[in-house]
Amino acid sequence: MNAEVSTIVDPQQAYPPTPVVIDRPTDDLVDYLTACEEVRRRHREDLEDQIERATTRLVHQLNRHHRTLHASTLRQAARREVLYQQRRLADQELRGMQPAGQLLHDAEQHDDTELYRRREQAMRLLFGEQADSYTGLVPQVLADRERVCRQQALLVDDQTQLNRQLGQLRWVRGLLGLRRVRQLHAELAELDRQLIEVQGEIRRQQALLDVIQAADTTRSAWLAEHQATLHQGAAAVLVLTRRLLALANPPGCPRPVAEVDLDQPMGHDPLAPLSNGGASPAPADQDARVVLPTAARVAASPAQPPRQR
Repeated sequence: MNAEVSTIVDPQQAYPPTPVVIDRPTDDLVDYLTACEEVRRRHREDLEDQIERATTRLVHQLNRHHRTLHASTLRQAARREVLYQQRRLADQELRGMQPAGQLLHDAEQHDDTELYRRREQAMRLLFGEQADSYTGLVPQVLADRERVCRQQALLVDDQTQLNRQLGQLRWVRGLLGLRRVRQLHAELAELDRQLIEVQGEIRRQQALLDVIQAADTTRSAWLAEHQATLHQGAAAVLVLTRRLLALANPPGCPRPVAEVDLDQPMGHDPLAPLSNGGASPAPADQDARVVLPTAARVAASPAQPPRQR
């Protein structure tokens, strides 16, 4: 029996918090494909969570008015609410594209019908499969990765201490010394097993980050390929927003409207209470980029609920 056990140490032990997502690309095909499936599963679960939260909100609203709806009807309404949230996020992303002044001038010359047609063309691109984005999963993946990296550091420290104790017992003779050496070897074997599991989890988290980055790269290339159509849609969204704001804020308006919803003919739902002087904005904790395009892949038909792949 060897007096000292070789330490299992990850080639890159230090994992400090950093904004850089990828430090080592995944080179194992099986790990990568497994991560692809897990990212899609988390994506679907995130969509289901949104629908469940929307359903809960609708139930509370109905309870306040002592009304009830069939469960299937309620869920369909919740799916539609999630769809409209994603379309509002898509409008925000289009507004942020900053189209050229010439495109804005050209859009001003067209009527609302043509502008809505251009907007829908851009929406179909943003909600296309090639434009899928999983960046909303990054914070949780990074948090999980940081947790297992800290666990690895603790295990390596424990392993170093046990090896040091083995070194001190190298010249000890007698039954007690032999028993302690055997105990230390058993503890080191358990630490080895735990380290292998932790390092496997680190590889899994890294593979998830690789998949998310690859999807983001694919999305960027897809949007760059269709930049002309997207910028036309962005100009249409900006011009439509200006027109609806002008209609919602006539001279002498006592309550100025700051935001409008392009999916509503009047710029806002006339039956819903206004917040912040206008249409309800998208949740503050969501990025303006469309992170759940599968929820709105039926963008051309807003009356339909979102579908899952």
